[in-house]
Amino acid sequence: MLIYEVNLEVEEDINYKVAGWLTEHLQKMLTFKGLKVAYWFFRKAEDEDSKVTNKTLWTIQYVVEDRPSLDAYLNEQAPQMRKEGIERFGEKMHITRRILNLLNIMGLPSKLEQLQSTKG
Repeated sequence: MLIYEVNLEVEEDINYKVAGWLTEHLQKMLTFKGLKVAYWFFRKAEDEDSKVTNKTLWTIQYVVEDRPSLDAYLNEQAPQMRKEGIERFGEKMHITRRILNLLNIMGLPSKLEQLQSTKG
């Protein structure tokens, strides 16, 4: 298991439009092989010692079954999925991405611990 993380900085004047689109985008993402769950977090600039103002900060974390599934997404679907956001919102939305590889899970219910055995 691994996490594919997408961090967004969205200009506040379009954040409701982006939120509407993003809801549909997340649902589509979860149709791709190996993408199991999406967590959508709101971030506060002051919690990150950030000087960002007039922007809405979100993080999406996708739980991905294994590395081959993520690689398939990145090579086959990601270019089109990214293009959709760029075409709609252009420079009013800044996105960064990273991949988190699971090292260990502690103190979680047994169903989630089973995911640990599928580390990618």
